[in-house]
Amino acid sequence: MELEWAANIIMLAFCSVQDIREKEISLWKLQIYGFLILGIFLSRFFIQKNSLFSLLEKGIFGLIPGLLFLFLAKASKEAVGYGDGIILLFIGISIGFWQCLGVLFTALLGIFLAAAMILILAGRKKNVRIPFLPFLLTGMAGGYFWLRN
Repeated sequence: MELEWAANIIMLAFCSVQDIREKEISLWKLQIYGFLILGIFLSRFFIQKNSLFSLLEKGIFGLIPGLLFLFLAKASKEAVGYGDGIILLFIGISIGFWQCLGVLFTALLGIFLAAAMILILAGRKKNVRIPFLPFLLTGMAGGYFWLRN
């Protein structure tokens, strides 16, 4: 398993538990996640001797889905959490723009289906909050098999 995918899957699993229980993500978990992704990025440059330009290109373009998600969190007054956007930033930096979009769309499809099932089974409840990180985790796990190069 590639290091980026493994790190993201492990950290998403670690953060998903708290997101399910408390509907929030601790700042210290986000910091660990960020330092882990930074360490992987630096190891790709220093140890594996990848081109700095290609790493920066992958990282900068990979920020776009996370930045759009952060904008959505601000515009929706946190109906979508800031933590979800920050985690998407980390995913985008580590695996790149197109693969991050694939993971995001898979997660959005999953949350859409879950919301539809809740609507059908529970009726119209306005205050139901669905944690997003478990869906990102399943999108990341599925994306490992379908999206990686």
